[in-house]
Amino acid sequence: NIHQFLFDADGALKDVRLLKGDSLEYWQGELAPGRYTLVAWGNWGYESDVVPPPQPGVTQIRELAMTSATGTATGTSTSEYRPNTERLYYGYSTFEIPATGNSVNRTIYLTHCHAVLRITVHWEDGYYPAEGTGGYTFRLRGVPCEYGFPAGYDIPLASGDGAFTFPSIGSPVIWHQAKAAMNYNDELTGELVTYRLTSGSHPLLSIYRGNERIMKEIDLQLFFRKQPVSLDENTEQEFDLLVTIGQKIVVTQLNSSDWAEGGGLG
Repeated sequence: NIHQFLFDADGALKDVRLLKGDSLEYWQGELAPGRYTLVAWGNWGYESDVVPPPQPGVTQIRELAMTSATGTATGTSTSEYRPNTERLYYGYSTFEIPATGNSVNRTIYLTHCHAVLRITVHWEDGYYPAEGTGGYTFRLRGVPCEYGFPAGYDIPLASGDGAFTFPSIGSPVIWHQAKAAMNYNDELTGELVTYRLTSGSHPLLSIYRGNERIMKEIDLQLFFRKQPVSLDENTEQEFDLLVTIGQKIVVTQLNSSDWAEGGGLG
């Protein structure tokens, strides 16, 4: 599904529309001459909220935000972590309807507006955690939880024909958790799905069994800063990370669409 928000030249919301099924391919409407802005959110589900509630004719584009923090802690309490968010996509375009009444066709490209961390944890001999009770979870602190509706920045296409457009990312952060499970190789695996990370983000990863943390917190900011492509410039933030726990903790990028090599930290 795609939720489409249409704004006039003054930034006032004119129309909200849900596109699904065959209507995902195109939208056709009649608009008065003038300049318009269209914002589209793909795959928006129940995991995020638009605030304040949009009201056509009343709400301004600069007032609206997509947030994953509704009803959850935003970095102030260790007792509340939110589950994974949906895999959001974002589209933004401005266009003008001429006074002549000619039709206008525009293609809106949706860009990845989420981050995925697929994590595998391997323990070296002698460092496997002691027996305990409770299920395993990955927990991640310091994750952005707010997008503005206006465009924040562009990443030019390699072809030079156009750019990826991303929303502005707010300063509030939130804490995430996701279930993890042991595989046949006695490695812990799981997946965290969050909003996009920025070059200024400070994500901290930890492993819990029940309510007990079983390893020291890993500062993933140190890892990401070693990569050849910054988080702000990474168009598809989908990472396969191997965490090796031994005398040191080493984080390695297994494979990547944007990154050609991995990295580690002690």
